[in-house]
Amino acid sequence: MRKNLFYYLFAVLCTATLFTSCSDDDKNGNNGGEGLGLNSFVVGTYNSQLKVFLEGVDLTESAPISQRIYVKSEDENKVMVSLRNFAIDIAGTPFTVGDIVVGGVVLEGDASQVVLQETKATIQHADLGTLDITVSGNVVAEKVNMTINVVQHMPEDPSTTMNIEVKVTGTRISTEADDADYSTVFAGWYPRTENGFTCDYTGEGFELTEPSKGITMVAKGYNKISISSFNVSFPVKPEFGSVISSYKYRSLKTEEVTIEKQADGSFSIGEYKGSIAAVANKREAVEYTISGSISSDKEMTLKINIKSETYNVNYTFVSGVLKTEKELLSVTINEDVLAYKPSIVTSSMGGNWIILYAKPDAQAEQLKIVPKLVVSDGAKVFYNGELYNGGVIDCSKTQRINIVSEKDYSEGKITGEEYIISCGILNFATDLDQWELKNNTDDEDMKYYEPIGGWTTSNPGVEYLKTWSSLTKYDKTKPYAVHEEANGYSGKAAKLTTLNSSGSILGMVPYVTSGSLFNGVFITEISNTLKSTRFGQPCNKEPKAFSGVYKYTAGEKYYVCSDPSKANKAELDESKTDAPAMNAVLYEVSDYMADYLDGTNLLDPDNDKIVAIASVKDTGEKAEWTPFNVSFEWKKGISWDASKKYKLAIVCSSSKDGDKFSGAPGSTLYIDDLKVSF
Repeated sequence: MRKNLFYYLFAVLCTATLFTSCSDDDKNGNNGGEGLGLNSFVVGTYNSQLKVFLEGVDLTESAPISQRIYVKSEDENKVMVSLRNFAIDIAGTPFTVGDIVVGGVVLEGDASQVVLQETKATIQHADLGTLDITVSGNVVAEKVNMTINVVQHMPEDPSTTMNIEVKVTGTRISTEADDADYSTVFAGWYPRTENGFTCDYTGEGFELTEPSKGITMVAKGYNKISISSFNVSFPVKPEFGSVISSYKYRSLKTEEVTIEKQADGSFSIGEYKGSIAAVANKREAVEYTISGSISSDKEMTLKINIKSETYNVNYTFVSGVLKTEKELLSVTINEDVLAYKPSIVTSSMGGNWIILYAKPDAQAEQLKIVPKLVVSDGAKVFYNGELYNGGVIDCSKTQRINIVSEKDYSEGKITGEEYIISCGILNFATDLDQWELKNNTDDEDMKYYEPIGGWTTSNPGVEYLKTWSSLTKYDKTKPYAVHEEANGYSGKAAKLTTLNSSGSILGMVPYVTSGSLFNGVFITEISNTLKSTRFGQPCNKEPKAFSGVYKYTAGEKYYVCSDPSKANKAELDESKTDAPAMNAVLYEVSDYMADYLDGTNLLDPDNDKIVAIASVKDTGEKAEWTPFNVSFEWKKGISWDASKKYKLAIVCSSSKDGDKFSGAPGSTLYIDDLKVSF
């Protein structure tokens, strides 16, 4: 029983902040507490040994735990103590505790001995009952002695207790208390430099060729990393004769090892020991060790020893600067045709866009432009499958570029982080005559098309349903919501259809998906699909009226979704008939890119951003092309203010309640010649 409770006890330490008065003040992590009284003798990083006792029994008798303790300043004579990612071996089984954070520890004494005054706290735990915590200790001549006591009062009998004691001894190695997690900072690819790999073996016929490109480091948790498998040249016993080239190498890797910050700002890489089995008459068994360091400039040095029965070879690998990024840092376009500077937009789903806004009179030829693209160090830009070196890109249509990391480029890859270039023309008008393929696929069932000039549709959402059909149950052969209609009112038109997308148990997959057409961008947000639609474009003129032509046919069966958070559930309502929605909405913003309306708030009457709306009041089905021209209605007391920033959204939908995941599958809206007059 007591052993099981011990496990529970440590789990509590993992999840709870044990002491009150933890400060978020910037003084935490100071440079040693200069000018902070007793703090200057205490604050910093300590290399420590931990001994753990359960009811007086030493669980670490054979091997104390090596762990760092961090002491940060809270005020002049008060500190916070942190023990990060604490773990212990129990009967041969690793047991991870996690973080122990101790705040509000008062300091006493003087420079010869700083006392960490006894600090008490009480925790009420649902499983373990009452936990009484006591911390005390001292620092003398850069050395810390600390005790953490935890007394558990058994839930079934609070008078019965269990005691655990952690004794800490350590030496201050730095006046900086930096307990940040650097595993992700240093994760990535370290390229081999021209003379960056050497060894002490020079036997006849031996060539030191591997690793030829570089070595990859992977983040594994709090200041824990691993090194991915890489080849190292190693001699072959002469008696094995001619062997295939693979046996001239050994494939090495490390499992999880610790990285630790040193006083000079560099980081040590803990030693890893591994082995590789022999292959009869082809390869000797070997044992190997890997350790190293990472400089503050993100250059890695590895010391490698590979030992077989015949050979014992020592290697040194010195990398260039860490280069893993495949990021677009900035876009500059020196063209008068643009109304605003380009913007880079990313999504939580991993999509990336370069958003351009062209002036109202922009012509297609003028949108053939040469952007200046600044990418992360070592990365390359590919356009249309070729290395991009500054040529013309036709931005009158949607384009795609790929940012390829130096590592991937060295391996011959030409695809990486994709950025979609989308250019909207700020004339708020479209005849819907020009359409383009919007997704990069050769699968005919997956292709979809949209109008050019900054117009988009709900098709990207349907693409998601088709891509993940095993989960969504919406087969890729099923239709998209928006299509090009050849026989429009004048030239081509758009055909918007409400879909039955039911069948999935996933709450975010709608039972009903309406077809929509709007100016703006569609950036998939699966946690709330209504937020995928980012409506509108910058507008610097007062809009007067919204016009166009349309036809409409309502679907036979209307379904109501009573809870949009459970979009997969809808009930048949025979009393309702579907109708389209055609709206133009003017709203105020503080930033053209950061601020936008979406499917959750486009027509929200309580949204203070919205200042004017032009809405088509539909009266039923329209078998023939029907024109509309509606004026903008301003909110009471509000008028156009040229000193403010606005965006204007034009949004058409085959189901007026599509934003509530309600409508009639089969409802079809034909729309053409959309225009806002100023």
